[in-house]
Amino acid sequence: MKIDRCVCTQQSFGTLLVQAHVEGLSLSELITASGAGTCCTMCRPYVCRAYRTGVTQFEELLNHDDEPEPTDADRTVVRKLPGIRGAGTPDGPD
Repeated sequence: MKIDRCVCTQQSFGTLLVQAHVEGLSLSELITASGAGTCCTMCRPYVCRAYRTGVTQFEELLNHDDEPEPTDADRTVVRKLPGIRGAGTPDGPD
């Protein structure tokens, strides 16, 4: 099963990374601005991992212990993501 979005807000992780990059958001700011990871919270570890690594599709199940909560240092990660074009994943459209 492919996991690539926040089901509650219907936003793909790729779209969230683009939003963070364009708006210069830290991970905490992205979560607040988008609402992703705040409703049922099941996608929160995926949002955190996507932000930290740039990976936007997952096959494995993550839980809250698998990925650290956001810190101020997280702001620098998304600014280093290469190849973000418009909406979608760092490598292309959704």
